[in-house]
Amino acid sequence: MIVMIISDPPEDERRKLVSCAESQAAYHSDEYWKFLENGSVTALRGTLRETEKVDMICIDITMKGAIEAAEEFRQSHSAAYMTLIADDTVSPVKYIRPSIQAESLMMRPVDSSQMNEVLGEAVVNYVRRMQKPGEKKVFIAENKGERNLIEYDRILFFESREKKVFLSTEREEYGFYDTLDDLEDKLDDTFIRCHRSYIINSMRIAKVEVSAGRVLLDDGTEVPLSRSYKPAMKEYLSRRKSHGNN
Repeated sequence: MIVMIISDPPEDERRKLVSCAESQAAYHSDEYWKFLENGSVTALRGTLRETEKVDMICIDITMKGAIEAAEEFRQSHSAAYMTLIADDTVSPVKYIRPSIQAESLMMRPVDSSQMNEVLGEAVVNYVRRMQKPGEKKVFIAENKGERNLIEYDRILFFESREKKVFLSTEREEYGFYDTLDDLEDKLDDTFIRCHRSYIINSMRIAKVEVSAGRVLLDDGTEVPLSRSYKPAMKEYLSRRKSHGNN
């Protein structure tokens, strides 16, 4: 499922944007899309608190506080595709910046032609990104034709159960068919095996209790550490300490 947020105060314009995005998504993609609407920055912040996975976003940065919201969104969603809506009352210096990294822009007055051109290009580029993530640190979880791109820093752990692998983030879980043995070969050294049923994201480790046989992650999750994987964990802790990351 691909999640796209449209954040724009004028209701008529917002509905047109959603309708246009739906049409472009249906034309250029076979994926299932979910569209969320917001009419204010306050509503946008609420939606972002409740929705962990956002793949695309269209923000009207003429709203008060919208530029700051766009910067916060980029910090937490580094792989998302961002489109901005602006007008000549806002200087480009304020929104064309590394902390936002918007890929496309619509300038008011926004007509149907501009919507179709910009959103069509956005959908096409995002679908291509899904098909070929490139150098971005993302994991593709694919199951029954549904593809989800999850940034590495959002992943807590992979768990093997019920003849599937489940990827867990703080709020979501994605199941797909694979084995942890195969994943160990695919993933980089950010991830470490701690149990026959678990691979954890080493960047999310808060504390390792070797004698107790458990690993505590930074969200409070507790993952088992089995005896056979304690040597590898001790080696990881030694490397981490040598780099000053206690």
